[in-house]
Amino acid sequence: MNHLVKICLISLVLIGCNTETKNTQVNSEPATSIPAQTEEKRVFDYQPRQPINGQLYATIELGALGLNYFIAEIDSENRWTLTESSFGRSNIIYGVNSSSEIYNKIVEYRNEILTKGVSSSNIHILASSSAIKSKIIDELRSKLLVKDLTINYIDAKEEGYYALAATIPQEFITESFLVDIGSGNTKLSWVENDDTLSIDIHGSKYFLSDVHDTTVFREVRDALLEIPEKNRNLCFMLGGMIYEFEKDKVESTDTRYFVLKSPSQYPTNNEKLKAANIIYNALYLEPTFSYIFDSQSSFSIGYLLALKK
Repeated sequence: MNHLVKICLISLVLIGCNTETKNTQVNSEPATSIPAQTEEKRVFDYQPRQPINGQLYATIELGALGLNYFIAEIDSENRWTLTESSFGRSNIIYGVNSSSEIYNKIVEYRNEILTKGVSSSNIHILASSSAIKSKIIDELRSKLLVKDLTINYIDAKEEGYYALAATIPQEFITESFLVDIGSGNTKLSWVENDDTLSIDIHGSKYFLSDVHDTTVFREVRDALLEIPEKNRNLCFMLGGMIYEFEKDKVESTDTRYFVLKSPSQYPTNNEKLKAANIIYNALYLEPTFSYIFDSQSSFSIGYLLALKK
């Protein structure tokens, strides 16, 4: 038996370790070390502050794959709560939907939002960093301008800044980082010396570009290691594929925060889930002891908060 293996086995016996193995294989590559974590460390029972006498604001968010809207109540102290949301498809990443189809859906969403008590001046149309790369984005912008509607282009750095501002409670900002796994890209962001820094890497649709799983794993891991260790105690997460991991729980409760299980406990039975799992697996590393999915936040909410400052 290999000498190193003997030492590991003896150590496990001595400390009475009963934690499950956290290593996850990435294709045929050797498994990457994943920390042994306890369920106690995964607890996150923070209760977000609720707005007092807030006002309703809304965003219509165009992404590489999704076309969604969010309505939030926000007060003078930037306390917020999500009051309503709707999720649709844009399919820009596939080049399927025309600018006219997306335009019509945006107008439909806007009319629907107006019926919810949001004033027209408080409705903002946003295009994500992956959506603005689309060939039809300029055509769509022109169509909206005819109706005196403006679509605001948000780059990856801004997305990271807005998402972090909306998601990580101020009490945890110095020990946390944010990961937003989108279809077109994944954004990592954190605060260092009062400045918000971000890294833009592969999204969950990387397989459409024939990028290999192990390449993504290495690049995500390299990006993670650029974040100072003191900022990696807690990882807050956003993204539709993370929602898929916790879908049953999210849909059965009004809870905002959901602590994720280890990557090996989530399905990989289609390309999208597998890709998201590869990205999550690359992030699953000490000293992070809780990976927290925020089921209500988005960079769109952060955009609204920034407008009120």
